[in-house]
This record gives sequence, C-alpha cells and structure tokens, in this order.
Amino acid sequence: MKSRKVSAARPRLAFWLILLPFLLALRGTAFAATDQTIYDEALAPGWQNWSWASVDFASTANANTGSVSIAVTPTAWSALYLRSADAPVDTHGYLNFSFYVHGGTVGGQTIQVAAVVNDVAQPAVRVASPTAGAWQKITVPLAALGADDHTDVNGFWVQQGSGVDDPTFYVDTVVLESGVPPTPPPAVNGMAIYQEGLVNGWNNWSWASVNTGNTSTAHTGATSIAVTADAYEALYLQHAALPTDAFTSLKFWINGGATGGQTLNVVALRADGGRPAVPIGPLPADSWQEVVVTLAQLGVSNVADLSGLWLQEGAGVTQPTFYVDDIYLEFAPPPGVVNVTVNPKQKIRKVDRRMFGLNAAVWDGAYASPNTTALLNELNNQALRFPGGSLSDVYHWQTNMSEGQTFEWATSYDEFIAAAAATRAAVYITANYGTGTPEEAAAWVNYANKVKRNNVRYWEIGNENYGSWEADNNTRPHDPVTYATRFKEYWRQMKAVDPTIRIGAVIVLGEDAYANYPEQQVTNPRTGQVHGGWTPVMLDALKQLGVTPDFVVYHRYEQGPGGESDLFLLRSASTWANDASSIRQMVDDYLGTKGKKVELAVTEHNSVYSNPGKQTTSLVNGLFYADAMGNLLKTEFNAMLWWDLRNGQEAGNNNSTTLYGWRRYGDYGIVNANDPAGPADRYPTFYVNKLLKHYTRGGENVVQAISDYNGLGVYAVCAPDRSVRILVINKHPSAAVNAVIALPALKRGEKAKVFSYGIDQDEAARTGTGSADVQQSSLTLTGGPTLTFTPAPYSVSVIQLNPRDRKKGDKSDPWCDDAP
Repeated sequence: MKSRKVSAARPRLAFWLILLPFLLALRGTAFAATDQTIYDEALAPGWQNWSWASVDFASTANANTGSVSIAVTPTAWSALYLRSADAPVDTHGYLNFSFYVHGGTVGGQTIQVAAVVNDVAQPAVRVASPTAGAWQKITVPLAALGADDHTDVNGFWVQQGSGVDDPTFYVDTVVLESGVPPTPPPAVNGMAIYQEGLVNGWNNWSWASVNTGNTSTAHTGATSIAVTADAYEALYLQHAALPTDAFTSLKFWINGGATGGQTLNVVALRADGGRPAVPIGPLPADSWQEVVVTLAQLGVSNVADLSGLWLQEGAGVTQPTFYVDDIYLEFAPPPGVVNVTVNPKQKIRKVDRRMFGLNAAVWDGAYASPNTTALLNELNNQALRFPGGSLSDVYHWQTNMSEGQTFEWATSYDEFIAAAAATRAAVYITANYGTGTPEEAAAWVNYANKVKRNNVRYWEIGNENYGSWEADNNTRPHDPVTYATRFKEYWRQMKAVDPTIRIGAVIVLGEDAYANYPEQQVTNPRTGQVHGGWTPVMLDALKQLGVTPDFVVYHRYEQGPGGESDLFLLRSASTWANDASSIRQMVDDYLGTKGKKVELAVTEHNSVYSNPGKQTTSLVNGLFYADAMGNLLKTEFNAMLWWDLRNGQEAGNNNSTTLYGWRRYGDYGIVNANDPAGPADRYPTFYVNKLLKHYTRGGENVVQAISDYNGLGVYAVCAPDRSVRILVINKHPSAAVNAVIALPALKRGEKAKVFSYGIDQDEAARTGTGSADVQQSSLTLTGGPTLTFTPAPYSVSVIQLNPRDRKKGDKSDPWCDDAP
C-alpha cells in the first residue's frame, strides 16, 4: 500500500541550495524579528491575494478574532495564495507559518500548506483537517516548508490536498511567527535511539516516571527525556532483537537537574535478560555531560539479540529528576581487511531482463514527453508497469478515468505504450479487478494486442486485493475464493482473445497472512497444517477450479512510515532468498505439480509502504536498491519493477535528522517532473539504477560472491563475452573499506573499469559543484590471486574485468564458461 497522491503543483528544487553557503556567510549575527501578521481582518500592507481557489477576504460567516475571516471554497488542488507583492520575504528570525482554520458546517477538508520560494512551489506539508463548527490553530515550521533562513520567499499556499472539490472552510489570523531555531542534534555515526523522540524502532517500556517530550531543558533541539526514579526504577528503552555487530558503544548526554548527585546503572538486555551493570555518577547539577559505555562493558558486543537498555536508579533510594538526550549506538569501524571471494564457475542463475523495470502511472503528467523516453534510455530500462498500483482497481482504460470520477488522467494507455515501445520495454498491465469486469480486461487485451499490435505479454489481475485499502465492489470484498472464481473468468476471456499472454495472480507472503474470512480454512497437503491466509485459500480455490496462473505477483515494502531506519534498510535485502523460498513452497504445495511452471514476479518494491519521507530521496535508498537487486538476482524471481518512475514530492512525512540525506521531502519516484531533468532532479535511486546497467541488464550468469563483513555487499556476474563484473556496496556511512577480492588467475597489468556513485556525487547534486553522475575510472591489477579495492563510504561500485583471451573451443578459461 502506497500513497499515490500527487499535487497539481510541480515543485522544483530551487537554486537556493547552491546559494545557501554564501547566504549563511553573509548573514553574520542572528537576525532579530518579531511576529509578522499577514492577515487579520484584512491583508497586511504589502501582501496580495493571488489565489486560484474561490475566496472571500471579508466573510462574516465565521471569525476567529474580529468580525471577518477568509472564506475558501476550493476545487481540486486549488489554493488560497497569500503573496508578498512588495518584495520577497526574508525569513531569517522566523520559525513558523501559522493560521487558524474553521471547517464550516461540514469539516474534514483535506488541506496542505506550501511555501513559494524564488517563484517555485516547494513540496507541500499535509496539515490536520479542519473541524466542523470550531477554530483550531495550525502551525507549520518553515523548515518543513523549505522556507527557513531564506531571503526569497514569495508567499504561501493553503491548498486543497486530495484532488477533489471540498466544501467551504475559513482561515483567519495568518502569522509568520518569530523565534530562534533550536540547536540541531548532532550528526549520528550509528543508530539514533533518542533525538527529539524515540526513533528507529525503540520504545519506552520504563517503570520509572518518564516524559520523553520534556521541554524544560535539552542538550540539543527542543526536548529531552525527564526521568524521576524511585528505588531501582529505570528508564527502559526496548527494541526488537537487534544485532550489534555494526556497533561499538552506547553514547548519550545526561544532566543531573537542579540537584544532581544521582548514581545510576547502565544495563543492556539480551533476549530480555539483563547483563552486568555499568555504574555512572554522581551526576553533575545543571549541566550536560557525555557518557560513553562500550558494548563490551555492557556484555552485548557482537550479539544477535540486543533487546533493550536500562538507565536504572542504583542506590536503592528515590532520586531527583534527571534528563537524558541524544542517545545512540555508535558504529564500529570496519575490519582492517574485508575478505571477498568470487567464484565464476559457481553459477546461480541467468539474469532476466525484466528485473530492471519501473512502475509508470496515469497521474504522471510529464510521462508523455521526449524527456521520459530519454531518461528511460539513459537507464537502459527494461520493463514498465501500468496504470499504477492501487489506482488499478478503479481505473477504466477505455475512458482513462477512475470509477466515479469525471476527469481524465494525465497519461492514457496509448501514451504509456508509446514510450514503452520506444524503449523496447517489457510491459506489465494491471487489469481492474476491484471495480472492473473480465469483459473490460479482455477488451484491453484485444485493443493492445490485436488492434494496436503492441504485444503486451504480462497481465496482472488486480493489485494487492487481499488488502482493505484496495477498492473491491464484490459482495465479499477481499475474499480469496471470490478472487479465484473471478480470476478464472478473467483468464478465460483474456486468453480467448490472445492465448499467448501470461496472466498473474496476486499473492502475499505467509500462510496465515490476511485471513480475511476466518471460516475459510484449507489444509496444506504437504504438512497437514490448516491455514486461512489469502494465499493458501486462493491457490487452493484455483486448483479446485482447474486454473493455474502463469505467474504470481508479490509486492514488498520494508518499513512503515515514521519508523524508517537507515541501518535496518541496508540490512533488509538479505531476506529476499527467504521470501522466494517461502513463496515457491506455497505455490508448489497448493497447486501441486502444475505449480512448478508458475513464475515469481515482484511488481512493486521500495523502502516504505506509504507516506514517503526523506529516506526515499536519499543516497541510502540508492544503496538499498543496489543491495536489493544483488540479492534478488540470486533468487528465482524473474521480474522486479521498482515503485516508481515519477510520483510527487511530499514534505510533511518523516524528515528526521536521524536519517541520512539533504532533501527535506520524500518521493517514491526516481526522478521529478522537471524537463529537462537536471542533476538534482534525478534522485540517487535513478543514478544507482543507471550504474547497474554496467553490471547486468539481462543474459548474464549470476555467480557466487561472498564477503566476510556485513557492511560490504558483494555480488558478481559473468557476461556473455566472458567478462566478470563485480558489484560492491559499502554500507558504512563514514569509513572506506579495504576489500581484498580473491578471483582465480588474475594477471599483472590487466586493467579493470570501475563505475561508481556515492557521497561525492550526491553532494554535487546538492551544491551544483562537480559531477552528480556515475563516475568511471580504471584499476590496474598488480597480479596474483587477489585484487585490492577500497570503496568509499556509502557508495556503490561496479568493477568490470575484461574477458579472458582464449581460442575458440578452449575449455581452460578460469573464469566464465560460454554456456549459460
């Protein structure tokens, strides 16, 4: 499940990112400001109404103060736009954009706020829906709007945010609020536990009296944890079993409060069992001090099951309140040498070109342009999917409209297929199951493959139909038996039009996942166990109906919104082999011998399942994409279509400083809508996708490659020309890794090409200085059985070793055999 909303505005990255260092240099001492009223009974001098919603600036229907307010009656994506007409606003010394809103007689309107900087609308921030019959204050930090510390802010939008016409709401008392920004938290070289709140999956299980949002004192930012402990009570921070091989120590700042003198014990837990305590204190009064405790001292060095941390009262008495802030686990340095072994003779599988695909979407207004074709060719993209996720279950292809709507989408099927054909991409179409019919799907097959001769081979029936978030007009919605019964009819009618097409059924991982109708139970014929999940019940029903899908469709997102963790994300891809094995077992168990021919396909994948934050546009997501691809290519999945090509920027989600990255917005897309797309318009996922065309795009053999350090992902292929290509991913944020790669029969003086992308290129996109593109260099081998390679921190590299010279028919090549 993903958020699919796209604002009507096409925000662009302004060039202030380039100018920011110079502006800061000119700024000097802090700029003092007082609150600036923009509207109260009337627009303040110098402000103008540039709205394109229907507005009344002197409505007497409701007022927060005085007698009038602004009545806003918005159509889809329209906005109240308050613009500084005299000159752009200098926001130094201002913290927030605030206003009061009233929902009128109905309430519940969808509203988002956007700043206009240098005449470019920044990513919008969704705010609370207005309440019917009541005023409420909305406060949005300028930092969240991308408008803090600027000299070129033109104004602000209060915009309809869901693409529908909303009832009238009212706005009053619009103010730019002054203040001094809090000290930002320190950069974390590791895993943050507390920074302005608990993060990265850590939870408060304390039995002392604890306030995790204390504002009376803080080391950095605005909040800290206040702890008042009776005898032996503790601040208890809990986490699901966590491996500690990446970390070396626990660090935090602590303040003894007005009294000081507290003595405490630091305790780590393994599988919920306490380890030996490390005493600290007495704490200083009214001052902050840093505490560093090694994981070895805590008895949790290099373990697989760290489950919690206590900061426990240690003297058996009631202690005065103390404060804790900026808690994190510090990364361990990588080993001095990381040993890598590549065995080109140990083949795993042949690469299918459909592994390098993207989702396209009907809402992408920039899709039908030469720019899109150029970008897809730049990537050497191999597959495309349409019409776009959950929208597929309300989309009617003949009208290019959604169920119950009267407007056409930006991109039609004909426009989609034109770019797919121009780039020779394999095509996946998701037929409308939720509000559509088999006749509608069969007509689409006829139009695509008989009338237009597009040769669309892959057709999915519905999208994530096990989930309640999907539209489903059936009498029993999200019912696996109903789905199987209707799937048979889709299958019959679509194959009658074109017997050569391949049709896929929607599955989910786990035999008990999405047991939507508890009375539905089936017995696994292999294990004898009874299960009620979507996949077993659906597959069993298909078998009883005598239908075997050509492929099964699997979607995977690693995290939930708000719980993003860079460390977790960069470790998550290693479980793809487990997913492939589990899905294959279910298919074979419930479909029997016919299941052996069923293909596995991933048609959506990304880092977070909804409300994308800054991690999706960061270098970390690029590294994750590469690591996911390296792992996926070792499984039997034959297609992977990333979500997605373009989606839309969202500023109001998780933009925590605990996450790496400089963009203060999320976007599922790999590129934004700017035409032409500049360096900063291409996100790291775009550049890493582009880099991987130097690794494989189909036809190569995946071979065995092993690294003895979890922080260095290594994968390898043998190309048809018998060259060896090695994919290397350094997941450490701050340290280069000294890798020694063992590969048979390396020759002195041989040259290798190296393609790389990492921090320097990402920074070049931010600053506009240097190249943001994939870099190419060369590597001269010194001979012997190994080569030494030192990838930079947070980087992806591909090493291409030239094909070995040998005569035709010579079977002695130490690297790659000719046969696939």
